[in-house]
Amino acid sequence: MTEEQNVRKWGSNNRIKMVMVFAIMCVILYTSGIGELSDSMGMKCSPWIFPFLFSYRYMKIAFMLPLIFLFCDAPFIDANQVYVMVRTKRKVWCAGQMLYIFFTSFVYAAVLLLSTIIVNINHIAWNQKWGEVLGTAGTTNALQKLGLNYNTVQVIGLVIKYYTPAQAMFFSFLLMFLSFVFLGMIIYVVNVLSKSTVAGSVAASVLIIMTALVDGYASLVKFSPVSWNSLNNVDVGGYTILPRIEFILTFYIVTIIVCIIISLSICEKQEIVVRKER
Repeated sequence: MTEEQNVRKWGSNNRIKMVMVFAIMCVILYTSGIGELSDSMGMKCSPWIFPFLFSYRYMKIAFMLPLIFLFCDAPFIDANQVYVMVRTKRKVWCAGQMLYIFFTSFVYAAVLLLSTIIVNINHIAWNQKWGEVLGTAGTTNALQKLGLNYNTVQVIGLVIKYYTPAQAMFFSFLLMFLSFVFLGMIIYVVNVLSKSTVAGSVAASVLIIMTALVDGYASLVKFSPVSWNSLNNVDVGGYTILPRIEFILTFYIVTIIVCIIISLSICEKQEIVVRKER
């Protein structure tokens, strides 16, 4: 399958390696304050840091812009893919390229999740509840007293109040994964329609940067799909004007399906432009 060919090239693809290293370094720097709070309290932290990774609007940009580097060359046509296209039907090849976006999005989300645990393992102890450290970070000004209120992960008290750790982990991963696929498919479709590798990246960049402009303004968050991949921008119980989880999931899934339909409908006429791997 074509997605397998793309994955096999990861070992020699410096761009992929750079993105993963950058993401892990951001996690190390951004979550280190939780370890400092843990040390100051003299107790271990529960491992549920991941749901708060995208809480701060500017760090969300830092974690999501690398997606553009992952998908900027969509529809991923290089010399090797030309031979694959010759041996398979065009729609089968196109479907494989889109499956690659799904797989890469899942891997990137998994890297972020696992790295929040692995890089903080010395400060973590298993706990099925939020625990004292995250509870203190989310409901008091303890991080601010340590001078860490902006340069470390922001623990949102409302998330701790309305979600169990398992719920928060599941929905955070699901929303991040779908938002990554959403951006990847936007890049794919726009690149194919524009016959360039620039237009899709520009469109995705605008959507990502928009989240920094609207986060914190509930009336505007409704119009920023990328903002919806963090639980602090999701309505719970109908008490806010933020979009509800049902609407968000429906929007992501429907948009992704529409992009798939568009891609499959035009793939027979898709121009083959071979690009060198970067």
